[in-house]
Amino acid sequence: MKVNKTAIICMGIFVVVTLLRLANHIPWFDEAHAWTIAEQLNYIDMFNYVKNEGHFFLWQTLLYPFAHSNIIPYPYPMQGLNWIFCFSALVLMWWKAPFNNWVKALITFSFPFLGCFSIVARCYSIGILLLFILAALYDKKIKYPKTYALLLILCANTSVIALIGATTFGILFLIDILKKRLSLKNSIIVASELLFGGLLIVYQIFNIDYWNPLVGYKFESIQPNFAIFDNTFVYSANIINIILLCLFAIPLMIYFYKNKSALFFILFSYVSLITLNMFFYEMHFWHSYFFYIYLIVAFWICNSENDLKRILAVVCLAVISFWLIFHVPHKNDFEAVYKTQILDFFDKIKEDKVLTSAKIIHNCPVLYEFLPYSKNKKLNIKSYCNADGYDYRLPEILGFECVRNDIFGQVQKYPDIIKNITDENTYAYAESDKALKVNQSAVIIADGYSIIMNKYKCFGKRCFWKVDIK
Repeated sequence: MKVNKTAIICMGIFVVVTLLRLANHIPWFDEAHAWTIAEQLNYIDMFNYVKNEGHFFLWQTLLYPFAHSNIIPYPYPMQGLNWIFCFSALVLMWWKAPFNNWVKALITFSFPFLGCFSIVARCYSIGILLLFILAALYDKKIKYPKTYALLLILCANTSVIALIGATTFGILFLIDILKKRLSLKNSIIVASELLFGGLLIVYQIFNIDYWNPLVGYKFESIQPNFAIFDNTFVYSANIINIILLCLFAIPLMIYFYKNKSALFFILFSYVSLITLNMFFYEMHFWHSYFFYIYLIVAFWICNSENDLKRILAVVCLAVISFWLIFHVPHKNDFEAVYKTQILDFFDKIKEDKVLTSAKIIHNCPVLYEFLPYSKNKKLNIKSYCNADGYDYRLPEILGFECVRNDIFGQVQKYPDIIKNITDENTYAYAESDKALKVNQSAVIIADGYSIIMNKYKCFGKRCFWKVDIK
């Protein structure tokens, strides 16, 4: 294979930029949450925990040996694995995708790859890598049916978003199998693989909370949500969105119409994404980037002739990629992705001998982001939400019982639980006194006792309150 100098230069720049970004990125709530799951639960519990998590078990399973051994300190194993998956997906695209180098370069430097999936260590990068592998092997899927079926199962078990692409590929795979007919042995093996994978997904997906109306056949409780227009499209004015959709969608659909597989892939995946967003789960900006990922995959498997329609469609893909190079999410979301102040905050905690060994009652995502660091920093913080007797319980197990971001409301709602866990070294964590409308102390009257909370110390807007029972 000829050395592609453009690929080497582009990927070299990608490596430098993303590693520098990683050096300044503190894993935020959802990243830390996945690590906490892998650290605290065994394989069976992780599999069942999807009810609260909303993502399937594969990512946490990969994190499990690192989280349990702690040979490499957090967050480097998690960030390293995620980065490798994203990097590998782009290398595969440069090697196998039927795009011109300048289109591949624009994709490489688009925000979803350069600024989001390579940095935010979640389950999405491994899903993208598997989708790209499925696209690369698409023409050879009948030649390697058992391998292809296994890849479909793995891809489907990364996230609900990637499940859509895996399902679409799976339908196309089954159609080709029926047309070309495998040997009896291969048919039995592939059918067994797909049946097992299907049952695995069904078990998990119908345990996820936001599917409950569907599971219970309460279709009247499913109401459409049009927030997709805010999270997916750049402009809030719908007339502009419609004009942009026509400018891009019409030539793309004309192009894909020449290849029925690519047309089915783009239509099925897009309709599924829109349905998911409108009726079950409101997308955030990182979810909406899968419209872009599935567009790349559809182009990949299209293999149309190099005619005027193809040129027009490639230009559309290039313009979308170029557009996304400068696409920065909402300011608050961007800060969530790239915030760097959390460790500074906890370095201050480390200097406080009282807080380093305290019980901390809280229900704020900021503490969850730090908790996986506690082993590295040799802190003995015990964190509680509605407070069973565990060290920093998994937040979503308790999340439905917590009064979010209101520790005083939490104490009022569950005074007996707070009383049972309070000792001489118990503190409550809260953010922003002004928002809580509390000055220096608070007294919560319960049945036969009072819970007294006195402000101990603040670091900016982040405050700790001493908790006592009288």
